[in-house]
Amino acid sequence: MFISNAPAAAQLRHLADVAREETTPAAPLLWLANILGRLLPTGTGSRLRARLYHALGVQVGQGTVFHGPATFSCGRGIKARITIGERCCLNAPLHFDATAPITIGDCVSVGHHVVIITTGHDIGNPDRRAGGHRPAPVKIESGAWIGANVTLLPGITVGRGAVVGAGAVVTRNVPPHTVVGGVPARVIRTLPD
Repeated sequence: MFISNAPAAAQLRHLADVAREETTPAAPLLWLANILGRLLPTGTGSRLRARLYHALGVQVGQGTVFHGPATFSCGRGIKARITIGERCCLNAPLHFDATAPITIGDCVSVGHHVVIITTGHDIGNPDRRAGGHRPAPVKIESGAWIGANVTLLPGITVGRGAVVGAGAVVTRNVPPHTVVGGVPARVIRTLPD
């Protein structure tokens, strides 16, 4: 924290210390992914954006497209934390909190304004209720469809061929071949295999 009466040199040293603490070898790739992905207009460069994210460390399968920019956060870099299968269609904006691994199967469709979160907090003491971090992976199995404005919380799996309705908040596993919706998301019906 800066102290207003501290000498300028001390403030600069503190700033340098903070910069060193918050910069890791993989962080430049994370920054590049967030910046360069936004340079292409939404709705154009879908395959190019997928190749760009792949080049920067996201494992992206053949035929997968990003129809707009994704944002990535994870603290230590994106390499080997996000795996996306083949022939997926990902709309924007899409946010990946990849503190823990995120795995997306083949032929998955993701709507607009989707947030995938892999870290939660324990409940802390009264002075600060957001306690320690609790990372847990998120998995979306092949053939699933994630609707617009969905939030996927840490530790969940969306089963093969499942549909998550628009606006849902997924707090527990979604069984394969089901439609879920609501806050929190609940099974609405079962789909044929």
